[in-house]
Amino acid sequence: MKKYLLFFILALVAASCSSAQRTDGESIAQSRINDGWQTLTPEAAGLNDEKLSELTDFIHADPHSDFRSVVIAKDGKIAFEGYFNGHDPESLHDIRSATKSITSMMVGIAIEDGLIADVKEPVFSTLSAYAPFANDGPRKQAITVENLLTMASGLHADDDNSDSPGNEDFLWESDDWVRFSLDLPMADEPGSRWSYASVNTFLLGVLVEEASMESLSSHAKKHLFAPLGITNFDWRSEPSGRTVAQGNLAIRARDMLKLGQLYLDGGRWNGIQVVPETWVQTSIVGRFDVPWDDYDAYGYGWYLHTLNIEGREFQYFFASGNGGNKIYVLPKERMVVAVQSAAYNTNYGQRRSLEVLRKVLAALVA
Repeated sequence: MKKYLLFFILALVAASCSSAQRTDGESIAQSRINDGWQTLTPEAAGLNDEKLSELTDFIHADPHSDFRSVVIAKDGKIAFEGYFNGHDPESLHDIRSATKSITSMMVGIAIEDGLIADVKEPVFSTLSAYAPFANDGPRKQAITVENLLTMASGLHADDDNSDSPGNEDFLWESDDWVRFSLDLPMADEPGSRWSYASVNTFLLGVLVEEASMESLSSHAKKHLFAPLGITNFDWRSEPSGRTVAQGNLAIRARDMLKLGQLYLDGGRWNGIQVVPETWVQTSIVGRFDVPWDDYDAYGYGWYLHTLNIEGREFQYFFASGNGGNKIYVLPKERMVVAVQSAAYNTNYGQRRSLEVLRKVLAALVA
């Protein structure tokens, strides 16, 4: 198979290091191979070598230079790693709104730890320290944690509508993100309509921060990232120091893959229960239809979709971020695919990542 900017990680039994070749012939040491991942060859994973070559050919033929990486895990082991356009296994990459799925994980952990009562907890009663609220009333007081998780809070916020008062662009312009979010007017009854709005996930982060008395980033470092062996990440903060819960988490591709594998394995990593299994199961149940191409439904911060490829049907759930950043989880195939892309605010980034997934699945031997 052509190697390009591609890492093939051979099966390791007792080795302490490994290397791969780039097209320039430079040997690149596989750093931190003790990050918890085991590896196997694509052939052992049931991946067709010729089809994988078509995948890398597709990426290299792309006229844009903003594709970063694709990493595949099969049966809990890394079977393929490809890095492009100057990226490598240690590169941190901003996965934008794929971060929302990680914030959902943190809500599940907070509920398990008793920091949040349950998904029916009323948001504005919990954050009563910020009262009085503008545009208050019975509808606003009825908003629950579940409404935020499912993008059905009823707040007048829609990131797809530039005129919406709760559009994320206005949030970024605000000096006080918490006050901005809590004071928004209402547009609908809570739980009645799906509307993609980052303020919902930002408020989930605020709830975890208020309950834990530390930043969401710090809480995640202790209760999510540390158990997974994720030691290098950067999570952006807003002007007052609160974590941007709805996005802007920068992590390695291998660590994106871990987060997907965690959910594939019911919240467990290396035998340790990190996220409650019931939370994982609940999170990936579609609750609202999503009115976008190639998205079927939305659960608790996770999307669901079904693809048909060469007469085969693949059902999966996934985290999705601006630019084409994806964590695809395919339970039946016991596969996770992480894609990193910097095609932010373009009309091709999401389509390209889906095509990458299509080519990965086409390589899967029936």
